[in-house]
Amino acid sequence: MNTGPDTRIEVRECKISDLGKLVGSRVRIRGWLYVKNTVGGISFLRVRDSSGIVQVVIRREKVGGEVFEQVDKLRRESSLIIEGVVRRDKRAPGGVELGAESLRIQSPSLEDYPLRKELSPSVVWKYRHLFIRSRIMNTILKLRSSLSNIFRKWLLEHDFYEVSAPSIVTAATEGGAKMFEVKYFGKKAFLTQSSQFYLEGAIFSLEKVFCFQPSFRAEESKTRRHLSEYWHLEVEASNVDFQGLLQIEEEMLTSVIEEFYNKHKEEIKRFNPGFKPFEKPFKRITYTQAVELLRSKGINIEWGKDLGVKEERMIATIFGQPVFITHYPKEVRAFYHMPDPDNPSVVLSADLIVWPYGEITGGGQRIDDYRMLLERIVESGYNPEDYAWYLDLRKYGSVPHSGFGLGFERLLAHILHLPSIKYAIPYPRTQTIVYP
Repeated sequence: MNTGPDTRIEVRECKISDLGKLVGSRVRIRGWLYVKNTVGGISFLRVRDSSGIVQVVIRREKVGGEVFEQVDKLRRESSLIIEGVVRRDKRAPGGVELGAESLRIQSPSLEDYPLRKELSPSVVWKYRHLFIRSRIMNTILKLRSSLSNIFRKWLLEHDFYEVSAPSIVTAATEGGAKMFEVKYFGKKAFLTQSSQFYLEGAIFSLEKVFCFQPSFRAEESKTRRHLSEYWHLEVEASNVDFQGLLQIEEEMLTSVIEEFYNKHKEEIKRFNPGFKPFEKPFKRITYTQAVELLRSKGINIEWGKDLGVKEERMIATIFGQPVFITHYPKEVRAFYHMPDPDNPSVVLSADLIVWPYGEITGGGQRIDDYRMLLERIVESGYNPEDYAWYLDLRKYGSVPHSGFGLGFERLLAHILHLPSIKYAIPYPRTQTIVYP
């Protein structure tokens, strides 16, 4: 239903966030009904779009009785097109309100909106497709988009090329038990755990590469820090040794997070008032030193066992800042990690640990010698034929190279201090959530 605005006056279509600069102008906005309150012949609507919320004042004498009655029956999330004049009002959100002169109901909500103010986690996951409309998810998704763009910008400015890697693969990078098997034209295939091998192939063409795409882990984990499908920023570089790799990680993370924080300081502080950007150099301890430190704090851990959530959190708590744990035993690392020349029982690998999410990056120097890699594949119980193409990379002009992967949702959840990693992604996939 339309009322007729004065067509002699120019109407500017705009976003709600622009209204503060358009006081006195006639504008048109498109949005969704957020809150409604009717008093006598006046309805006060809170209308939202992607940029913000504005109070819209609907007067019966302005829009007509028929339109006013339709407005009075509107349910939350009905979509609207509204024209009117912007005016200042300190009591309204953003300090302005819109006096409606024309209103069109694009599509009314057919039922009462199922999400209320107080939401249990089970309701949030059931109605995730609606929950992303909430103001909290609106902000998180904007921050997510911005952070990914800043990462890309930093990498491109440092001469890395973005490449794409397949999501359907034939062999494991981290361990077959953690892979999702898929039917692939009568053959056995899997959803990728990591794009690392394909990035390693690309360095022989482009030297410094990265990709940002989903990885899949079939871990039976019901924690706030695990997703079955997560976004993985992975970086590989030729002629970079282990120490050079750690330097790249430090430079990238400190620069990116500082820019992100400076750009979105107010939003970040609303989520996490105590957050401070990372400072370099990051603390560094070896796995052996970490085991000794944990034992001194009463945690009984056997050397040679991988560090779990409890151990990582303890280390993160002790240091109170990002810390690299380096030189893990080769038995708990994947076969492609380079053994330490000074101590072959450990490998040149590192995890970056933060509180409370634990590991946010993992990587290391890769084995670049054909015979050494073949030996490690066999030692690890894998069939070399499954990795024939990966071994080929060491046959034809191999070079030292290193790389790492970053769990994007974990980092975002850490910065914003989110109660669960599931809030850091639009549609989470976990052991128990696969719908919607």
